[in-house]
Amino acid sequence: MFQNTVVVSSAVSAFNNAAIVSPAFFWNAILCAPLFVAIYLLGRFYGQKLGLVGFVNGERVSFWSIIMIALWVVLMGGNYDVLRDGVSLLPWVTAGILFVSCLFVGTRTRAAPLPIWYGSARATMRRRWWINIILFALLMVPVGFSDILNWWGPILQIGAVCAGLLIGRWRDWRIRAVPCMAVLMFAVVVALLMQPEFFRFGQLGNLTPIHLIGILMTGILLAAAVAVDVVPARARIHKSAFVKLKWLVRIGTALCMVLFLLTEAVPIFIATVFMSFVLFAMSVWHRESVADSVRGKILGLAVIMFGILIDLPTITAMGVFWISILNSGDARPDARFLL
Repeated sequence: MFQNTVVVSSAVSAFNNAAIVSPAFFWNAILCAPLFVAIYLLGRFYGQKLGLVGFVNGERVSFWSIIMIALWVVLMGGNYDVLRDGVSLLPWVTAGILFVSCLFVGTRTRAAPLPIWYGSARATMRRRWWINIILFALLMVPVGFSDILNWWGPILQIGAVCAGLLIGRWRDWRIRAVPCMAVLMFAVVVALLMQPEFFRFGQLGNLTPIHLIGILMTGILLAAAVAVDVVPARARIHKSAFVKLKWLVRIGTALCMVLFLLTEAVPIFIATVFMSFVLFAMSVWHRESVADSVRGKILGLAVIMFGILIDLPTITAMGVFWISILNSGDARPDARFLL
């Protein structure tokens, strides 16, 4: 009765049973709702007072969101001794998320100097490089401990971080911020759905409707954010053909949604998000122009929903603040064309 395996299994089962009836991200979002409302109501006022209205934009929101995604993956993923750890693919998924995040950060910090030790003028370059190595090793400690279920786990995660930073700083690449952030957020959502117990999101195969609806809303908002950001408005599709094609894609998207709610399958979720992206991309391609307020607020809603889903109020608060300092007009009439 008091063997270690029995105690651990009982604890895991107790958590999973609680997660079935109590989605933590949903209740935490409700508890944080007064804070988010206060940020929305007062954000523009204090943003103007502090001179942040012109500073906060999609590029900076994406940059800091990507940094927080990487930190969340390091601090929250793995090391739980849960089901299917021996055959899980999530260490490779998290390594890919860390690699792309560090690649993006490296491209954006190429001009920034390395954090070398600035001592007296007599300090030698060799001593400064040793300080660099020590600081970098200290930063890699939590990265290595984020995946110690296998002997190669720390090597994989640290290698992904190092490769991303080195390639990003040394290669003359330019990665667009919004699509990169959306891809990373989508990868995190897919990881949550692949093995919910890995991130303490819920129990595999027994997610509640609130879990599934939250995942579905986040994926659809990310698809809309990418569509309005990367697809140009050309007014190229003839109206009669556009109406028929749009109804066809709507029906396909609705069927994928129903199948996902019934099966909780990752491939069907990916298909649902893809169909949603096709629907939104067609709508944007058919339009003559898309208002900047629509782009900003859709991306802000995607950031807010993602922060709620992964239970990270910092990202949610940043999205709420960004929406509050955008144009105060109602963007819903301009955004209805997407549906």
